[in-house]
Amino acid sequence: MMWANNETGMIFPVEEVAAIAKERGILFHTDAVQAIGKVKVDLTATPIDYLTFSAHKFHGPKGIGGLYVKKGSELPNLLHGGEQMGGKRAGTLNVAYIIGMGLAMKQSVGHLAKMNSDVRALRDRLEDAISQLPDTFVVGDRERRTPNTILISLRGIEGESMLWDLNRSGIAASTGSACASESLEANPVMSAIGQDPELAHTAIRLSLSRFTTADEIDYTIDVFIKAAERLRSISSTYAYTNEVG
Repeated sequence: MMWANNETGMIFPVEEVAAIAKERGILFHTDAVQAIGKVKVDLTATPIDYLTFSAHKFHGPKGIGGLYVKKGSELPNLLHGGEQMGGKRAGTLNVAYIIGMGLAMKQSVGHLAKMNSDVRALRDRLEDAISQLPDTFVVGDRERRTPNTILISLRGIEGESMLWDLNRSGIAASTGSACASESLEANPVMSAIGQDPELAHTAIRLSLSRFTTADEIDYTIDVFIKAAERLRSISSTYAYTNEVG
């Protein structure tokens, strides 16, 4: 189970599910890639057997990650031929990246309070402003999301078109998960929660970090609203939808 969803930021009941799994003798793994540095992750308080994370999500080096294995829940070897990592895999370790990941995690966890106060406030400000646009839909209760994430759909605007306008103004965003950036299919998360296919093609993900500033948020609000108004003014599907309505 994901600890937090990578597109919506929605936080899953990991602690409860881990407790249920332990009661039934089931090994439990959580993908905490989106959780580290955004919400409290305490492995001494939660009966989790395996946990995975990725350094680039908390400002560490890209291309390095980690797997936590609880004592007594050892895994079979992945690769054979070397004694690195307790015999779990063969191959030379990237020591520089490992050290960088450890330092980045330490710094990120040290900024949890800021993420859940200052960054959350900036996220809410951005969300409130762009939600004033008509026919918009934000996925998930903001109190149950990671403090930095917004997934919003704007009826009548293709996600790729919005990305084009944002990119021209130096704003990085995505139409869903980065791992599916080559796909032009409807956003699977939007489809899974029952949104119609037309709206599922309009999802835009905006993510903040602890380095995001208030001036950047104000700039993004201005660019986003102007882009939405421009794209809707030339959208035949939005004009048709409004006529029907």
